[in-house]
Amino acid sequence: MKIITGIVYFLLICCIPVLLVTGTIKAEVGNIRLYENGFNKYNISEDTGIDSTGLHNVARHLIDYFNLKTDSAQISVVRSGKQVDLFNSKELIHLQDVRDLIQMDYIVFRFALIFMIICVLILFFLSSERLRKVIKGLFWGSAVTLTGIIVLALWAMFGFERFFVLFHIVSFSNDLWILDPTTDYLIRLFPEGFFYDAALYGFIAVIVEALLLGIMTFILLKKIRSGYLTTRTAGLSES
Repeated sequence: MKIITGIVYFLLICCIPVLLVTGTIKAEVGNIRLYENGFNKYNISEDTGIDSTGLHNVARHLIDYFNLKTDSAQISVVRSGKQVDLFNSKELIHLQDVRDLIQMDYIVFRFALIFMIICVLILFFLSSERLRKVIKGLFWGSAVTLTGIIVLALWAMFGFERFFVLFHIVSFSNDLWILDPTTDYLIRLFPEGFFYDAALYGFIAVIVEALLLGIMTFILLKKIRSGYLTTRTAGLSES
């Protein structure tokens, strides 16, 4: 029994960083303000000739595409007074690859959430420590998350170009992500600075989430050690 609970405890710890990272990515993908802030910060309207309304429509359409609400990433925009298709065939294939990657993130998030709940239930019913074991697992999961994400954030901050390139090499099986700003509008809509900002916001969000989880579970562990939470739980069980 101790071996089983030990394995489940370890898996619970591993679930936390996966859940927080994939959940944050999921939230960023659907956050239209993130897109619009990037458009404004990097003067995308001036660079592409697409007005703010058109850019808003592009962002909303891409969010719908990434979330499987529309079949094609292609969208028509008004540029220089003419209605034209925004993306070329190379960009459309790359966006399909991006959508597949995002959908994989969503799947991992759901499985991590379900797996975490299962681990919590197993520990609660099989472990002799019950609640303390679960809270301790959540605490160490937050600690692992915090350590790992700080390392990644520092790497990204001081070597983002290499980080960015390595991410694409690992994530995609082709080189269609290598775009030309003279022919491809996708890179003009989303320059490297946009992804730097998105990564920075994501790292900060995960750090805050891990800190909050760590602080809450640390307080609960102290209450358990003092006997307060155990007494309260026992009282509720008796009533």
